[in-house]
Amino acid sequence: MNISRIKGAIYNKVWLSPKTRLSCFVKRKCDELPHKQRLTVVTVMLTAFIFIAFFVFGHACYKMGLGHRSELQVEHVHHLDVSKSNPVNPVTQ
Repeated sequence: MNISRIKGAIYNKVWLSPKTRLSCFVKRKCDELPHKQRLTVVTVMLTAFIFIAFFVFGHACYKMGLGHRSELQVEHVHHLDVSKSNPVNPVTQ
């Protein structure tokens, strides 16, 4: 048996068939809703998404404002003593 046929059969059984059935179910349920109710459902879902996004963004800003960034210490680079000879390719005299 060809491996691509096996892979295609598994893909159809695991992903494509349930996805098609689920999308048909959701489409059928949405088509049954009146226009105003469909608009209300979409508006409520969009509002919930916006509130969740603002909450996540606000929580991240709040945590940054608490000073969690102050754990980093800045170290300055000190002057390095560079000799005239190259250690990789020393100059022979």
